[in-house]
Amino acid sequence: MRTFCKDHRKTTERAAPSASAGGRHWGFFLATTLWCLGPAGCARSSTDQPPRPIIDSHVHISPDPESVERALRIFDRNGIGRFCAKSAGPFGSARFRATLELGRKLGDRLAFFSNPDWSEVDRPDFGERLAKNLEAAVRAGARGIKIFKALGLGVRRADGKLLAPDDPMLEPLWQKAGELSAIVAWHVADPRAFFTAPTPDNERYLELLFAPGWGFHGRDYPSFDGLMAAAERVIAAHPKTTFLLIHMGCDAENLDHVDRLLRDYPNLYTDTSARVPEFGRHPAEKVRAFFIRHQDRILFGSDIVIGPGELQLGSLSIWPDTEEDADVFYRAHREYFETDHRQIATPTPIQGAWRIDGIHLPEEVLDKLYRKNAERLIWGLP
Repeated sequence: MRTFCKDHRKTTERAAPSASAGGRHWGFFLATTLWCLGPAGCARSSTDQPPRPIIDSHVHISPDPESVERALRIFDRNGIGRFCAKSAGPFGSARFRATLELGRKLGDRLAFFSNPDWSEVDRPDFGERLAKNLEAAVRAGARGIKIFKALGLGVRRADGKLLAPDDPMLEPLWQKAGELSAIVAWHVADPRAFFTAPTPDNERYLELLFAPGWGFHGRDYPSFDGLMAAAERVIAAHPKTTFLLIHMGCDAENLDHVDRLLRDYPNLYTDTSARVPEFGRHPAEKVRAFFIRHQDRILFGSDIVIGPGELQLGSLSIWPDTEEDADVFYRAHREYFETDHRQIATPTPIQGAWRIDGIHLPEEVLDKLYRKNAERLIWGLP
């Protein structure tokens, strides 16, 4: 049996943000940060046992040598064997070619997904071109395509209108993915709080303060519910296409909704990436039952970002994150899934000033979450 002890993330050796970063909001920032990083802390596993092997099915790693070396250091220390890069870029891009080369070096340890090129969205054959590029990417080694939230929230036609997730012009892409048995990993929408006004009473105010571009309130942005309904129409219309609705179905605040989607659509999977604070705030018994009920459909993912001079652990951080912080980040995930500890800190404290209770999953369910589901779905293993 694995044991955990409490060891909160240190704050004393980091410089405070400048006034320009927070300004008059310093009081709110300080109170929230101290609460998030307080004595309940993040998990630190005991040193007498190696980390349980994990596949991180959702990472973003720049394929340059320095970033890869840093990623492998972090992964090796934390028991991450295989990992799946969700941002290899469009087929033919420099990033895609570099990821291909990285795959040759790392072999079966690395899987990767391509991404769509939205630059030609106004071409009449745009959907067909997306499908053609997906086929080429899969033949080159990609396991699927990752659709970012730009679809629905960022990609605009020449007339200025946003491209909707269920726009008919995308039909060839969904169909081709099904024909190729390629996975469609889809980030449809951000947390519901990002669609409300970024005022101090918004529970994600701190994130929106430091990343105002993450807010989708006002202007001509669609509603959260509208985006999710559009995505569901696509999933329902393509039962032969496998969809991986990442970030806990993009609705971690409403597990009943995600539960219903998984019940209704056998072609749908999800992952845990960057949403432990959200689904972790539900009663532990409810979350545990959810993971057991859908034990064959949920993949472990962290959403860690590693690039030149960049390390992001599930969300932005007030201070630059370190490799030591990455170790704490992964240990916090383990404590949540593997223990019944109460009122523990979340892996990404900036995502909310609340504590969560561990769900202590059964061994068989942990093995599926950590490894077996990803091995079967992404790596094609029995």
